[in-house]
Amino acid sequence: MSADKANLDTHKTVETWQDELRLVAHSEKIPDLMRFFKTGRGEYGEGDIFIGIYVPDNRRISKGYAVLSLCEIGRMLDSPVHEFRLAGFLALVEKYRKSPQSYKGEIADFYFANCHKANNWDLVDLSTEYILGVEYANGNRLEELNTLINSDNLWRQRVAMVAMLTPVRQGILDLPLSVADMLLEHPHNLMQKAVGWVLREVGKKDMARLIDYININIHRISPVTLSYATEKMSKDKRDALRLMRRQYKKQILPVR
Repeated sequence: MSADKANLDTHKTVETWQDELRLVAHSEKIPDLMRFFKTGRGEYGEGDIFIGIYVPDNRRISKGYAVLSLCEIGRMLDSPVHEFRLAGFLALVEKYRKSPQSYKGEIADFYFANCHKANNWDLVDLSTEYILGVEYANGNRLEELNTLINSDNLWRQRVAMVAMLTPVRQGILDLPLSVADMLLEHPHNLMQKAVGWVLREVGKKDMARLIDYININIHRISPVTLSYATEKMSKDKRDALRLMRRQYKKQILPVR
């Protein structure tokens, strides 16, 4: 590291991080963000606070703060401000990416312990795939998946599902399908979308296997999950699977 870089890093603090982020905030975007991320009474993001930062700006700034300790990054994860929490998770992704293998496990431990603070879908989707997803694809930490899946916390469950994108993209399909199977009947719309997203990615690797999975589980799959999972199929195939599901619900088709 150069002397200039070292000197710069000594001046990086959570306070300077937040100050930099506030400089790129667009307050006029706050109402739109509050609606988009469902912050109203009874909605999944109820009470969340936004200051109007675009994700590319957040990522650009937060990458530079990956040099901070896990404890300091944790202060960002504890913030009531949505974009500050996102900044913390983006810094963790960068820290994990750049760290030697000997340190990645500690970062993954920290992420696992704090992933419930990724309490909206964007916080999960922009982080878990690149930390826990990599761990699971490498065959590490698999015993903790049941803890996430069986949690009563929606966001920890979404972490488990979205993390499966990394194994799928590496051609590992058994584990993601197993996790999808355990979450297939989840009642929340955000989980139904996440399961469908992973299934769609499975189809990109092995469409025949996806179709077989849907055929077997047609009586368990929600319309939302089916819509997401079949997005890349031909219209005729999508329509046929939707018809099959409707017929089953009308008890025209036998249980498979």
